[in-house]
Amino acid sequence: MKIEELFSVQGKVALVTAVVEVSAKMIARAYVENGAKSISPRRAGRLASALQKELSQFGECIAIPADLSRMEEIARLSSELHKREKKLDILVNNAGASWGATFAEFPENGWDKVMDLNVKSVFFLTQSLLDLLEAAGSANSYSRVINIGSIEGIRTSHLEAYSLCRVRKQA
Repeated sequence: MKIEELFSVQGKVALVTAVVEVSAKMIARAYVENGAKSISPRRAGRLASALQKELSQFGECIAIPADLSRMEEIARLSSELHKREKKLDILVNNAGASWGATFAEFPENGWDKVMDLNVKSVFFLTQSLLDLLEAAGSANSYSRVINIGSIEGIRTSHLEAYSLCRVRKQA
């Protein structure tokens, strides 16, 4: 097998979440430039159509706006994808949120926002797309789920983002 074949995404279908961020936009663009169809959910409106127009210069890009912190939006995105595609080769779970507040003032709605998007949506979006991921996979070419997290999950932050980081004992 040639190296080009081993790492090729030509003809693949990739779903990249949170393309509002520079890193996810670069990921989606890399897939499109290398022959994959990129489906990128993000906020509705001018940003979604501008992104689709920009990335479509390099290949096929479809913007499907979705608020992945809400279960009904995950279901809607999954339904839209099932209508459009018979398979999903690559799922990049990149959507994430943060909330900064002092420990004493950290609100439940801040905690819920972070957990709903950073944890819950990753699981339930992947679950809802499992049949498409399985349809893309074979013994010679696996489908892939790439979960991208924040560095805040492994170190103590100066930002007091408690729902992102583990608590460490202070010496």
